Amino acid sequence: MLVVITAEVFFTDEIFQIKQLIDLGLKTVHIRKPKASYSELKSWFQEFEPQYLAAMMLHQHHTLVEEFCCKGMHFKEKQRNVQAHTFKSKVKILKNKGFQVSTSFHEINELKFHAALFDYCFLSPVFKSISKTGYEGKLFEVHDISQKIIALGGITSEKIAKVHQRGFSGVAVLGAIWLSEKPIDAFTKIKRDYENTFK
Repeated sequence: MLVVITAEVFFTDEIFQIKQLIDLGLKTVHIRKPKASYSELKSWFQEFEPQYLAAMMLHQHHTLVEEFCCKGMHFKEKQRNVQAHTFKSKVKILKNKGFQVSTSFHEINELKFHAALFDYCFLSPVFKSISKTGYEGKLFEVHDISQKIIALGGITSEKIAKVHQRGFSGVAVLGAIWLSEKPIDAFTKIKRDYENTFK
């Protein structure tokens, strides 16, 4: 599974570039705009046609997922813990409606305990982060976990084979795309290397 996570802030040409990525075969894009208001994100979504919205997993303002028929919702660690008593039933309801549900983990033991509830999970940081300072890689191995685990943190084309060797089901990229001078070219290379590795 190949995932692209958006930059935290909106920027010029972002909508056009996300559409290009999906047109090039990207099936899952995580929309992570932590400082965006509900109205800002709603206006942004209105710029996308249905075929693009269907590839989007939303990190906040989750009610927009149903309104725009997006792919699904991503829950932060804090949301899992705060809503623990009702969270499982909430996830089951979302899945029954046809939405995918994902989450993030930073510790392997916690992931093993909770991963089965989700369609897939991010585990990070696997390598030193490109987009965040102070996030050193932990070189996780997940061979003994049957659930779909996606490697996040410092992912570049050169590291895709290492991720595969460590038992991951795919990669999520952020900095390698959006900090590149040519995001579309960077994605094309990552996608090619991903497809050559995860056959």
